[in-house]
Amino acid sequence: MDNKGQTFAEKHPKLNTLFGLVLFLLLVAGGIYLLNLILVFLKNLFTTFGSFLSNFVSSTDKVIVVAMITGTVSITGVVISSIIAKIVDYRFNVKKLLYDKREVPYEQFIEMVYSIMEDTKKPENKRMTEEEINKKVSEFSRGLTLWGSNRVVKKWIKYRKNAAQNPDNENLFLLEQILYEMRKDVGLRRKMKKGVMLSFFINDIENALKK
Repeated sequence: MDNKGQTFAEKHPKLNTLFGLVLFLLLVAGGIYLLNLILVFLKNLFTTFGSFLSNFVSSTDKVIVVAMITGTVSITGVVISSIIAKIVDYRFNVKKLLYDKREVPYEQFIEMVYSIMEDTKKPENKRMTEEEINKKVSEFSRGLTLWGSNRVVKKWIKYRKNAAQNPDNENLFLLEQILYEMRKDVGLRRKMKKGVMLSFFINDIENALKK
């Protein structure tokens, strides 16, 4: 076989491995040396600062030292309080933005659920077509894609899969779970029992719970 097109590593694999090992050891040694230099520098820096602070305290009037310490503590407290306030304000603004953005898709979902539930009570010839239902589902899904919380998105996906495979009463309870997750997203975190929200739509919810 012609060796002209081969690289050095292909021609001399053992030498290439040896060179790689040497290079690795040099890098490790260099890293350790650099780390040692940094540690020595920091040690000297803290030692110098400690000596300066000690000499400053011993040669300065105690009243001035106390005043400087008090001022430093006060300034530090103000800075920390300002940072915490900014973080709290940022989180509040983010939550408010999410509440505002989720309002539209979440209301679409509630309107869709009510429409479908009311539709089941109508004569078959007056019910929504499959195309109309799919349009409502699509509108909600689009809004949910960007602004829905992770919990709501996961519940919605679970409902869509289950509804396609098992059209039974369990799907109603999945819809209710989505409603509960939405209520959490808008600040209503008090948990309600299974079937409470469904009682808005189903008169004999107790029988459905027994099944």
